[in-house]
Amino acid sequence: MKARNKNNRKNYYLTLKNLMIKNLKKNDLIKEIGKYPTGNICNAHVQVKAMHNRISSLKPGMSFVGPAKTAAIIPGQNAAIHRTVHNARPGDILVVDGKESVSFGPFGDILALCCQQQGILGLVIDSSVRDYEEIIKLKFPVFCLGTNPAATQKTDQGDIDIPIVCGDVSVNPDDIIVADDDGVVVIPKPLIEEVYKNLISVADKEKTIIQRIKSGETTCEIFKIKP
Repeated sequence: MKARNKNNRKNYYLTLKNLMIKNLKKNDLIKEIGKYPTGNICNAHVQVKAMHNRISSLKPGMSFVGPAKTAAIIPGQNAAIHRTVHNARPGDILVVDGKESVSFGPFGDILALCCQQQGILGLVIDSSVRDYEEIIKLKFPVFCLGTNPAATQKTDQGDIDIPIVCGDVSVNPDDIIVADDDGVVVIPKPLIEEVYKNLISVADKEKTIIQRIKSGETTCEIFKIKP
């Protein structure tokens, strides 16, 4: 009887959790996901991918979450970035395939200011940026491969709103991008609800593990690893 009651309570809470998730609007769901660290988000689903660690924030403490607005440029060009910013929606994250070039700075303070005016929440680019101090003063979050002051041209239009690869990870328009001090992760758009549902379980499991460690157990005991 006790086991049955326990299962009934478990099913009740699962049903309640599923109803809560379904009632959340997409934008609210994205915001809720952004409250979790990227490590937990990676644990929530095998199809959540982390970009390589050469892409990092310009300054510790930068973070954001939102749908990807994509662009692809060739080294020495940045017209596609301007085009993407022009067409972006408030809340978007600008994600740029820069071909891992560190010889130019295709994004600087002017574009950062324009992003803010458009309501764009941050930039991920597998290339360098420039105007470091000005971008920091603007408090615009940027994740990139470093800095380089070299100028770019606008003679090649590039591509926008297409599937790209950034930081060794495939990114489609409207995939969810989450970034914090640990790095940048990509959640495929069709998996948003599933990832959030799993995130709640991941967080609960982690709390239990922490309590067990504080009670004296070791991680080998908890994870059943032979010492």
